Amino acid sequence: MHWRYNEFLAGAVANLATVSIGCGIAWSSPIFEKLSDPNLEDNPFGMVLSEKNKMWSEAGLAIGGLAGPVLACWINKHKGPRIALLLSSVLYIAGWLLCMIVGSFSLLIVARTIIGFANGYVLLTVTLYIGEIASDRYRGALGCYIQIGTTLGILIVYCAGPFVSYLALQAICCAVPILFGTLFLYMPETPHYLIQRGHNQRAIEALMFLRGARHADEVKSELEEIKQYVKRRDGDDGVPTRTIHHLKHLLTHRGNQKALMISLGLVMFQQCSGIDIILANSELLFAESNASLGPIFGTIVLGVLQFLSSCLTPFFIERTGRRPILLASSVGLAIALATLGTYFMLNRYTVPVESIRWLPLTALIGFVTLYNAGFGPVAWAIVMEIFAHELKPTGVTLCVLGSVLFDYAILQLVIVLVKTAGLDWAFWMLASVCTAAGLFSWMFVIETRGLNLLAIQERLSGIKTVRL
Repeated sequence: MHWRYNEFLAGAVANLATVSIGCGIAWSSPIFEKLSDPNLEDNPFGMVLSEKNKMWSEAGLAIGGLAGPVLACWINKHKGPRIALLLSSVLYIAGWLLCMIVGSFSLLIVARTIIGFANGYVLLTVTLYIGEIASDRYRGALGCYIQIGTTLGILIVYCAGPFVSYLALQAICCAVPILFGTLFLYMPETPHYLIQRGHNQRAIEALMFLRGARHADEVKSELEEIKQYVKRRDGDDGVPTRTIHHLKHLLTHRGNQKALMISLGLVMFQQCSGIDIILANSELLFAESNASLGPIFGTIVLGVLQFLSSCLTPFFIERTGRRPILLASSVGLAIALATLGTYFMLNRYTVPVESIRWLPLTALIGFVTLYNAGFGPVAWAIVMEIFAHELKPTGVTLCVLGSVLFDYAILQLVIVLVKTAGLDWAFWMLASVCTAAGLFSWMFVIETRGLNLLAIQERLSGIKTVRL
């Protein structure tokens, strides 16, 4: 099949793997509410879930997330991104099957650790796969697919979780990696990996499929660029030496230092905005705020809108650029979170809020819409493109590890803050983080729209470049 936009097809199928990331993130929202109900008939544990069990369940997700990228980096180097992604379906299936058969909270924590492992594994592998199949023209749009897949998984859990049994929800989540694994069998390996392994003819065929080319001459120039990249990346012998060599280059070369600083900064602010805390506890937030729509349907509306908003970004990211989106969404996120903080302050001091019961839903909708149309997808799009090709596996691994650590750290900080000071102070703290994210984007993030990968590296190193 010769279709001009086959790279979008391959990117969309690859990002079906990230749907499972969303399922893992949102799972606790309906499940913790179910397992906290003493009258629940299909409780597989025979007892109510305690706060300690909830804490260890989320800790297991974070611990697994730290280990996943390390294995993913090794498999990507030695077996290729395609095989690495296919193996992720096995991890998810194992995790969700274990969730089905658990009879104790300790096994549930093991299952959540496996799912967290798979989340970190997939986040790294999808980023590398998309980065190696995307053309310069559509690199930003394809980078946004990660957020689309994640929000779709969240929406699935939000819509199904409150209305089906515990067992049925695990089965639905398990069906997602099965579907991904089946469809992804028909997608090609990345041309970069094929050239690295000496399979030049297969690399040409993969590139022709991705670019919709009918003749090998149409992809000849791009093939030569990839060959130069592989030659640079594999200049050292031995995996340990190569890894240390790449870390040294990341930490000592001016352009690479700036790429790492920008990427880690964006990932830190992305996670510290509190997005995962809000998504994992959306039903509880709606219940606490006494919102007009109610916790279940308010959460569903939230899921629908965040999915739709994440679908918008690929259409305008190449027109508006990355920095304007980051700046605008940061300001909007800060306003939405400050509004929530004010509402919960009024609620805590028993100020009548009946006339503004619509406010929590409106603020949460604004928050998730702006995040999923802005900071969420754009941050990962920049991470995907800002590292030099030969340093990308190591750089993205550090970013994924940082993402998991920042996410867990902000979760624990918010829990402590809510217990000691209240929800209002927690939201005001998150609003200040988003304000800092806007300042960071203004001062340090470079604009990459219209630049090829070489031009991005030149700009990071302080060399003036001209947009294409």
